[in-house]
Amino acid sequence: MKKTCTQTLYRQELKGKILQTAMEEFTQKGVRAVKMDDIATRLSISKRTLYEIYSNKEDLLLEGVRLYHNESAAYMKFFSIQPEHNVMDIIIEFYQKKMGDLARTNPVFYSDIHKYETVTAFLEEEHERNEEEACRFFERGIHEGFFRPDFDYGIISRIGNVAMKYVMETKMYQEYDMQYIFRNIVFTLIRGFCTQKGIEIIDKRLSA
Repeated sequence: MKKTCTQTLYRQELKGKILQTAMEEFTQKGVRAVKMDDIATRLSISKRTLYEIYSNKEDLLLEGVRLYHNESAAYMKFFSIQPEHNVMDIIIEFYQKKMGDLARTNPVFYSDIHKYETVTAFLEEEHERNEEEACRFFERGIHEGFFRPDFDYGIISRIGNVAMKYVMETKMYQEYDMQYIFRNIVFTLIRGFCTQKGIEIIDKRLSA
């Protein structure tokens, strides 16, 4: 019994190490550039052991993307419910966190993940699930006096999504840094729907 428990614990720890190592490789080099053999070699484990835990690269990628999204969502939810944080604090925290992610990630990674159907399906489901929450966030911003009440935020959200999709499809990241692209798209949208009260905070905290 003790031996079985030890083996189970080892497998759980190994699974976590595989996931962490794989996502580091994927985000640094792009998904398609990394082979399962590369991950096994880096971890000094056999290919058989790796395939016993993750049968293919798509399953591994999906679990990594799911874990990242769940952790990010949990962090932002915790941040947003703190009584001292208003919508401007939340949107700036999200912006800065995203900029940090972009700095650590090869843009090819974002292009590659959309070539995997299960990952694309997961991202689409997450987007649909987040729409209602985004609507409540914009309503809160209007109530707090930071967002303008005369805009259709559903359209604004779609414009942002289409803009980033265009960046990926045209590989604009080969011409401009992803942080630079993200800043120009998001900064423009945020300033556009903010009231003067919100703009003053944006200019003070993000213009530097």
